[in-house]
Amino acid sequence: MKDLKEKFYRFLEGRNGIDDLGIVLIVTSLVLLILSMPLKSSLLSMIAIGVLLYSYYRVFSKKLTARRAENQRFLAERERLRFKLQSLKLRMGSRKDYKYLKCKKCGQKMRVPRKKGKIEVTCPHCGEKFITKS
Repeated sequence: MKDLKEKFYRFLEGRNGIDDLGIVLIVTSLVLLILSMPLKSSLLSMIAIGVLLYSYYRVFSKKLTARRAENQRFLAERERLRFKLQSLKLRMGSRKDYKYLKCKKCGQKMRVPRKKGKIEVTCPHCGEKFITKS
């Protein structure tokens, strides 16, 4: 038994192991498998098995730089999505008091107070001035 344990540890040396992307892939595959049971969808089951196999490939891969790069891209996308959701939550909470605009020249997002009538807005990014109804 001890010999088998040592062989397993030697096998895992230099392998990628579990990272954030790997956890998400495994959980996604399990959710898809659970959903495929009541729906009786073989396509959903095949997709879930494919995702699970890819997650195992990533766990046992010796291409550490490639797997780390994949994980870094995943983490960056997750942070970008988290930032968008937080800003959407903030905007939805303050929509009664503020109106959100985009600069027509550079696309910079701005907020202006509501119920002030026609106001002149200056873009903080490019300096473009325009008149809008708040």
